[in-house]
Amino acid sequence: MITSFFPGRVRLRAPVFKEKDLVEKALTILKKSDAITHIENNLLTGSVLIEYNPTKVPMEKLVSMQDFFMRLAKEAEHFDSTNRKTILSMLDELESLEL
Repeated sequence: MITSFFPGRVRLRAPVFKEKDLVEKALTILKKSDAITHIENNLLTGSVLIEYNPTKVPMEKLVSMQDFFMRLAKEAEHFDSTNRKTILSMLDELESLEL
């Protein structure tokens, strides 16, 4: 799922990133963070580029959510119509958290 990473920039690729409504929901959640500086999504290739300020990323919070993100990544990588509701529910859960 992570195709490139270095502090301040990460590119993700998964079938779920071809679904406009799911991507828009996820991007809305991410854009609430003042750490995010730029986001690009390519619906054709199913990739998302996220640029962020690494000094503003709450690492303690992210580490504590590692299991959640691993489950979300698994659902995203194996996306099809059968797990759409699961992903939406997980995005709702993520939105309720203060990152």
